[in-house]
Amino acid sequence: MHKIGFDNDLYIRKQSQAIRERISQFGNKLYLEFGGKLFDDFHASRVLPGFKPDAKIGLLQEFRDQAEIDNSPTQGGDIMPGDIRYRDINGDGVIDVNDATYIGFPTTPRVIYGFSGFFNFKNIEFSFAFQGSGKRAFFMNPTSISPFVNNRAMLKAIYDDHWSSDNMTERPFWPRLSTQSISVHNPQEAWSGAEERRSTYFMRECSFLRCTSIELAYNLPREFLQRLKMQTVKFYARVNNPFLITNFKVWDVELGDNGFNYPIQRTWSIGLNVSF
Repeated sequence: MHKIGFDNDLYIRKQSQAIRERISQFGNKLYLEFGGKLFDDFHASRVLPGFKPDAKIGLLQEFRDQAEIDNSPTQGGDIMPGDIRYRDINGDGVIDVNDATYIGFPTTPRVIYGFSGFFNFKNIEFSFAFQGSGKRAFFMNPTSISPFVNNRAMLKAIYDDHWSSDNMTERPFWPRLSTQSISVHNPQEAWSGAEERRSTYFMRECSFLRCTSIELAYNLPREFLQRLKMQTVKFYARVNNPFLITNFKVWDVELGDNGFNYPIQRTWSIGLNVSF
């Protein structure tokens, strides 16, 4: 069993909660004084195994983000540092349907194409087929992939890149983790109801090229067919959906907006065609 000597995330949550309670008691003002080093506190990390030398900087970052929230347009939801912030397009101080604007390409591809080929050399045959699309806006459905909700698993992409005290980048793949659906903290990401709102946070401009089939075949020579009194004997091997080339790497783009949909299968087959 893996045991954590010092939980930095728990430290920041508990300290932040206590500080916010004090702020609310003194008219949203508070004077903070830290004991010990503000950063590079290696002495504390030796005394408390697991303590990060820059943990206090993470705590200040938490309140810097909270100050940004307090000075940002009202957008509803249970907003905390690490949640998504939206642009106030019309400048009225409220994020609502009046801030809607055109974003990205249409969800229907502007370009759809396909091609195939067949080659024959002596008794060997080779064929292939491709299909693809481009200039298309692709939206990931955040409510369908929110981790922990209804015991849902976490996508590797979310695990690798989500907002936390260790990853306070401007735009990680996923905002802060929560046991609630993302629409609780960011109601603008709720795709159900009378208004279906989608943001650029989960939009990707997507193109792909899929190889739908490759087949290699061998035909028995005519002299053998005459001896066997047959017209054709063909041995073949085929693979369907062998590979996909795309700029979207999280899941198969043809699964749609939900990476937990049943994946497109790759299949192999070998066979024999005989005619008398």
